[in-house]
Amino acid sequence: MRFRTARGGAAAVSVVLAASLVLAACGSSGGSSSSSGSKTSGSTGTSSTAAQSTTGNTASAPGVTPTTITIGQIADISQPVPGLFKSAQVALQAYAAYINDQGGVYGRKLVVDSRDTAFNPATIQSEAADISAHDFAFVGNYTLFDVAAKPAIDAAKIPNIGVPIGDALANDPNTWSPVPSGNNMAALGPFEYFKQTNPAAMQNIGVIYAAATPSAQEAYAVLQKVAADLGLKITYARGFQANETTFDSDVLKMKDAGVKFVWFDGPDNYTATLNREFAQQNFKPISYMSAGYGSNLVKLGGPAVEGVYLPLQTALFLGQDGNAVPVVKTFDKYMARIDPTDSIASWGATSWAAAALFVQALKNAGQNPTRASLETALNKITSFNADGLIATSNPAANVPAACWLLAQVKNGQIVRIPPTPSSGFICKPADQLPLNGFTPSSRVNTTVTS
Repeated sequence: MRFRTARGGAAAVSVVLAASLVLAACGSSGGSSSSSGSKTSGSTGTSSTAAQSTTGNTASAPGVTPTTITIGQIADISQPVPGLFKSAQVALQAYAAYINDQGGVYGRKLVVDSRDTAFNPATIQSEAADISAHDFAFVGNYTLFDVAAKPAIDAAKIPNIGVPIGDALANDPNTWSPVPSGNNMAALGPFEYFKQTNPAAMQNIGVIYAAATPSAQEAYAVLQKVAADLGLKITYARGFQANETTFDSDVLKMKDAGVKFVWFDGPDNYTATLNREFAQQNFKPISYMSAGYGSNLVKLGGPAVEGVYLPLQTALFLGQDGNAVPVVKTFDKYMARIDPTDSIASWGATSWAAAALFVQALKNAGQNPTRASLETALNKITSFNADGLIATSNPAANVPAACWLLAQVKNGQIVRIPPTPSSGFICKPADQLPLNGFTPSSRVNTTVTS
């Protein structure tokens, strides 16, 4: 799930939201994206805008004018797989539209400066430097080479609000995440559940993990530590690359090895492919797809994804939790407004959450915010859940959520299953495993330039 879904935290959870992480190699399939350097206020579509006064507003920081605030984003859109993290780009524009429909913040409209990395570290370095010089903050970045942005972020001390995939930025003092890294503290809950309910299966685990970049591979390292802590046994493991389109060889090898439980951190379309190949080979393991929740899963997988388990640290944002969690309906509405063709993936939900974290801090950073006042506000946010869209974390201290839920495909629908409650999450702080000597961050003495 890493449950970051964005970064795999073996913690099963890590991925989800992770993953998200990391989903390296996969594509969220959704068509082409805006070109590098494109800007939008996110106001696509008809809306009723509530006017707010701009009296007293000044150009108080880079990217801030009396009427607008420009936020930068870099994401893998065209490469290594077309549309890979497009959902994150759409989500940032969607949240900007949502805020702008309410009149903005102190009368300033949000302008999104979103750039395609083309999966090129040199491009990331260049774009990150330009955004650092001209935009107010980074919000919602999603790139497998996010470490390439670190020099520019650190040199400018520009706030970076998002879900880093690699540890370098995840633990950077200039980063605040709504979904702190599962590579720092892994959630054991999902694996403990399967250890209790299917102990034999957890002694014969097959793992296929994203390996397109070192950042992506960190998810598997976390998974190995979780397995060791819980006494689980991984009997087959292989890293896959972004250009792979079949897993037939893995399926045959795992079937021959008697694998009973398969952990996979590819996104929904890759998850659909893998499970179709399970069906073709009459291979019937427990299918645990840590980053598989997305709008393409059932559409592309059909009967083959029936019974697939989906660990999450987000609400079921494809509409299933809309009645219990009102923000789900808001998220879906604005995502459809910006791009009704986008196949929503977990990084869309976490990019929206990153934007919500930014705006919460921005509202408390003063009428004429600076990067320093934004940082001060971010450092006071010790409990955050994006109105229930994600499990509660502590962005200020960089402590991930201790909560998760388990969903499953049943009769062609993705639904919550026991032990998950009908709404909310299972929360057990004692089930978190600190990794690599992790301790919560203390940023009260840090400073940034304005």
